[in-house]
Amino acid sequence: MKETWEQPGSPHPSLDGSTRLLSLVDRSGPPPRPVGGLLHDWYLASGTSLPFAEWADPATDQLAGAFARGADLVEVEQAVVAFAEARAGAEHPAEAVAADLVALVRLAWPTGGHAWSDWVDPVGLLARALGAWATERAGEPHGGSDCIDPVTGLIGAHYLRVRLHELHGQCRALAISPPATFAAVVVTLELSAVAAPERIGVRVAAGRILADRFQAGETVAALSPDRLVVVMPAYGIDRAVSDVSADLAELAALDGVGLHIGRRAFADHAGGTFISLAGTSASS
Repeated sequence: MKETWEQPGSPHPSLDGSTRLLSLVDRSGPPPRPVGGLLHDWYLASGTSLPFAEWADPATDQLAGAFARGADLVEVEQAVVAFAEARAGAEHPAEAVAADLVALVRLAWPTGGHAWSDWVDPVGLLARALGAWATERAGEPHGGSDCIDPVTGLIGAHYLRVRLHELHGQCRALAISPPATFAAVVVTLELSAVAAPERIGVRVAAGRILADRFQAGETVAALSPDRLVVVMPAYGIDRAVSDVSADLAELAALDGVGLHIGRRAFADHAGGTFISLAGTSASS
């Protein structure tokens, strides 16, 4: 891999915070390290007007490194999520985050002798980034029964509506199809044959299991006492349904508990998606 060097005195984003601060006030600090070739080329390919030191934060460096090494999909997804969250925290618009990610994929696709097409799904990575960006920008919902389900602690219907509008809006801005980009796992509980205290316990357990399973930018919500949903990138929906089925198997085996796990594609508009997710049945 080729190496380039930052100009003397220019702060490099992968240096620790104290060194960068010293550099900004013209005080001494350790010399910058070599900049990896892919990171530098990605910066040029992105077409950004930002200076390199502002654009290439540590999360960007980490993502470039994952691509340069041909890391496995899990590591790449984690790096994509960290990248999108960092950019959201720095108030970069989603369109710029998506453009940077597309530039990286196009640049890295033919390199390194790796069969990128075997594990890199550009639309899937873009969906993962948009989801993480929207979650970070929205922050934690605050108070009120319209935002938080009091039994499971998951977000409720009101907050999910906001979330869906954000995701659909980003799809429109990027001219990509919502049905091809996002989907949802739908868990329907049938608890009429279960006593009230046990019914609450099943709901709490199901919500906790889903929250523990999905921690990479997905949105887990409780739409009603009998319906939980997980909004996520469409490319991973088959694996997610399988994982959820295994995770909830013990609950499904309890006496009187009925449980159905299905999936929903996004509709073309946020309102249609919400109606689909909040419907009375889940289709497999």
